[in-house]
Amino acid sequence: MVLNDLLTKQNVITKILLKDGDKELSKELKVKIMRIRIAYNKIKKQFDEDAQEFSKQIVSDELRELANKQDRTSEETERFNELNSKANSEYQEYLIQKGNEEITDAIDDSLTMEEYSDILDINSSNDVEINGNKIKAADLMEAIYDLFVKE
Repeated sequence: MVLNDLLTKQNVITKILLKDGDKELSKELKVKIMRIRIAYNKIKKQFDEDAQEFSKQIVSDELRELANKQDRTSEETERFNELNSKANSEYQEYLIQKGNEEITDAIDDSLTMEEYSDILDINSSNDVEINGNKIKAADLMEAIYDLFVKE
């Protein structure tokens, strides 16, 4: 699995409700979901730290100075745009390459049909937001099935 796939799974699994009103997942299934979340979150946290460090490394002192300058001349604005564009391009390339890296830590994230059924029972009316996009409960359940259920 590549990092992009893991981050997609991480985004989805964090939206699963463990309890809704008086309905609740079994203790075993809650623990399983939480263990998957924790494993994914560790990898995501490392990715976020690496991306932040990369960003710090590619931003030159000149770009920092120009970014903080209030009244730039037209030449300074042009230079700022040039440096900023270059840094953004390098950062985007880093994200593409990093996202395609293979994840070597195997995470058992598969769910059985029975576990999926239990999750469906609790989450069937759980519309969520993922990356700023509203996701209907039915679409979330389909994503969970596609990403996690191994028959």
